[in-house]
Amino acid sequence: MGNKKSIHNLTDYVVILVAIVFCGCSSAVTRISIPVKVQSEIDIARYSNFVVLPFVNAEQGDKPSELGEDIAAILRRGLRRNVQVTDKENVHPYNFDVVSTQETARMLTREVVTKEWLSDTERLRQLGRYFEVKGLIIGTYKFDSDSRPRRYYGERYSARRQRYVMSYQDYMQKTYFLTLRILIIDVESEDAASVVVWDEAYRRSTAEAHTLGSFIFSQAGPQANTAKELSRRAVAEFTRRISPHYEREDRYLFK
Repeated sequence: MGNKKSIHNLTDYVVILVAIVFCGCSSAVTRISIPVKVQSEIDIARYSNFVVLPFVNAEQGDKPSELGEDIAAILRRGLRRNVQVTDKENVHPYNFDVVSTQETARMLTREVVTKEWLSDTERLRQLGRYFEVKGLIIGTYKFDSDSRPRRYYGERYSARRQRYVMSYQDYMQKTYFLTLRILIIDVESEDAASVVVWDEAYRRSTAEAHTLGSFIFSQAGPQANTAKELSRRAVAEFTRRISPHYEREDRYLFK
């Protein structure tokens, strides 16, 4: 990421230098930020409505999962928030019509989504036709954690020595990891090679510093909120990439 940022900044400087050389008399450069529309990475004219199935635990994919249901609900909400893109003058109408959580659960009565479903595209297409949608979203998740001892170095004031001295404190760093794999299935495609429209993984993490006491509590305490927060971050990237939206870009005015 740092390299990309450096290249981007270098490009800016080159643009300014070239413009000054060609303009000759230009002596002042003003940088302004303008909104630029970014198109969806899928065909939103074709995939306007979705059903989102419960996500499957990548390691225990043969049983229902409360977190998998929560991730699917977060994704449904994320898609609905992108109903339209609006600028100051125009409303660009397009809809992500998403089957509700209640309707999805009702129509999946006695059905348990398992990891085997991800490779059975014909079954998924039939299910999508049952829901009367153009696109079906399914996926897996993996949520785990890693704990390691760490040492923080700093300075503290020593009354005995009448000066600041180097000091350290040991602590436990606990890092949570969530990986979401999200697939979009084309329900109406007749070409087996193009049934899977989207298949990408999104990885998010967060770290906590613990004393011995708080670390023991974290081991026994609920982790659902952490998993949901990481899911929201991953889903936000996915919905942003498949939704038309505006980003700010720099432009330069020469006077």
